[in-house]
Amino acid sequence: MSIRLAPAFDPARTAGRHAAGRGLVTRVRVLAANDDGAEDEAPVPGAFDPVLVEALRHFARHGLDAPRVAHAEAVHAAGEGNDPATERWIAITGMFDRRLAAAAKRDLIPA
Repeated sequence: MSIRLAPAFDPARTAGRHAAGRGLVTRVRVLAANDDGAEDEAPVPGAFDPVLVEALRHFARHGLDAPRVAHAEAVHAAGEGNDPATERWIAITGMFDRRLAAAAKRDLIPA
């Protein structure tokens, strides 16, 4: 049995190939962005959102039950009067379910 290796077709990598063949434009090659945070480059804003990291860890612990557990934690923090923790848990809830987070924000955080 023979094995055939073919490059992946990515129109973004070969944008303008047909136009370049006719001499209309130069060939454009799209390269991957470097996101390793090199010292000579400015950091990408939002590359490592701390709320997203916490939400992913929370999801790893609780699975598909993560939105309900995060909402319960927000209610618990609001009951204790811990406003920063309430806002943090509402933000984590918002990563999973925006409607549940909006309802929690409306009900738990005083205006």
